Amino acid sequence: MPEAGPTWGREVERADVAGHSCLVYARRPRSVAGLLVDTRRWGDREYLAQGERRLSRVAFEHAVARVAVGLRERGAAAGDHVLLLGFNSIEWVVAFWALQALGAVPALGNAWWSDEEVRHAVGQVAPVLAVTDRDLGPDVTRVTFADIRALAEGSAEPPLDPVPVAEDDLALIMFSSGTTGAAKGVLMSHRSVVANIQNLLLLTGRLPDELPADHPGTVSLVSVPLFHLAGIQVSLTTLLSGGRAVFLPGRFDPGEVLRLIESERVRVWGSIPTMVSRVLDHPDFTAYDTSSVASVPMGGAAVSAELRARVSQRFTGVKTRVGSLYGLTEAGGVLAAGSGADVSVRPGTVGRALPVVELAIRNAGPDGSGEITARTPTMTTGYLGDPEPITDPDGWVPTGDLGRIDGDGWLYVTGRSKDIIIRGGENIAVVHVEQALLKHPDVLEAAVVGLPHPDLGEEVGAAVVLRAGAPSDTGALREHAESQLGRYEVPSAWWLHPGPLPTNPSGKILRRVVRDEWPPG
Repeated sequence: MPEAGPTWGREVERADVAGHSCLVYARRPRSVAGLLVDTRRWGDREYLAQGERRLSRVAFEHAVARVAVGLRERGAAAGDHVLLLGFNSIEWVVAFWALQALGAVPALGNAWWSDEEVRHAVGQVAPVLAVTDRDLGPDVTRVTFADIRALAEGSAEPPLDPVPVAEDDLALIMFSSGTTGAAKGVLMSHRSVVANIQNLLLLTGRLPDELPADHPGTVSLVSVPLFHLAGIQVSLTTLLSGGRAVFLPGRFDPGEVLRLIESERVRVWGSIPTMVSRVLDHPDFTAYDTSSVASVPMGGAAVSAELRARVSQRFTGVKTRVGSLYGLTEAGGVLAAGSGADVSVRPGTVGRALPVVELAIRNAGPDGSGEITARTPTMTTGYLGDPEPITDPDGWVPTGDLGRIDGDGWLYVTGRSKDIIIRGGENIAVVHVEQALLKHPDVLEAAVVGLPHPDLGEEVGAAVVLRAGAPSDTGALREHAESQLGRYEVPSAWWLHPGPLPTNPSGKILRRVVRDEWPPG
């Protein structure tokens, strides 16, 4: 493997990508596995931490090389699909990179899937083998995470020699969140993955070629699943910028987040609003030293001004740096971002388009709102097993989100096109109602859903989790809603939910489950 690392740059040019005109970085790495070369600039710095276990970059490269040999001996080769199914762990990361070195295609399964969902994914992916602790039956060759650890800790010293791949070859398969119906496999090329990472490194001022040798790196807490795009983003940007990625020892737990922030001196904790809110409301929050935290970027859902203010108030080192990220798996990553200073003076914005991202609003109404579409080299090539392209003939991918773009290019997300309640012919964006409810000081969490109504078609239902000891009742909540919303938007059905509201593995509230569990009467 050559010692010279990939070349990174800020310059943008227009090129043909998959038959579409698109903005691209003129200087960019051309494969995911090639990014491993760039990590050598950081010597033997620590890269991964989970509990008492630590792995330096040199040890990590050796582990990846050993596991690549082991997986090749078990049948994995360039272009093969391999199901990678497990929770966050050092072994998961090593297996991911070993597959990249082989030119194989890891399919990142959701570790929370039911057995039926796993069977569906196996049928879609048709893997030559699976790295997992789940029993997938006799028809799938299985390598457990204990096997991965044994391979990684071997004594052999094979060279890390990635198989050459083309920029538009398939790099990995991710799965949409699947909150309704079966999850879909989303195809991501090496071009897509690298462009997304380059966007993020440029956004945070961490392009590898621009960092001095004594750059201290960032300690990042990874509380989002590695099998989601946000987890991949954090692990890769941390690897490339000389930082340390810290994993929770188990599932998400607000108290464990606080403990790790204190013990590991975490500087960046990228998460989603639901997780952040639960940590801020932990009864022992003030017992921990959280002064090291300088940034809490949030994505995955709209972030209220109230939550931003609470983050700055409780994490004293953050001050005005509560930023915002907006993107989706089908578009290949982050599309827009804004700094804390920018979004704090523009309530409701999620940021502006990143350098190689073009955004447009389709079918805009009188207020300028319509469906958000994007054109970018990060865009995916489609869904696994579906011959239909994910983009329109001009290369634009629909996001399924509703929003508007102001005259200065700031993007405002107003809701999901499918998260609309139609009440008596009036369209109501559930996110808009939820954000209004969350402004009430006694409301900790809120989920708004459409409930069947014999006359109106649907009525607005609000499931609300109140803070412990809060004196509010539904009358007070209704009065608050009436002060914030149009008359037709005010919930007519209320559920004082005991909490927490149901979420998927990435922490997004599952409105479908809330609706299905709505109490009778």
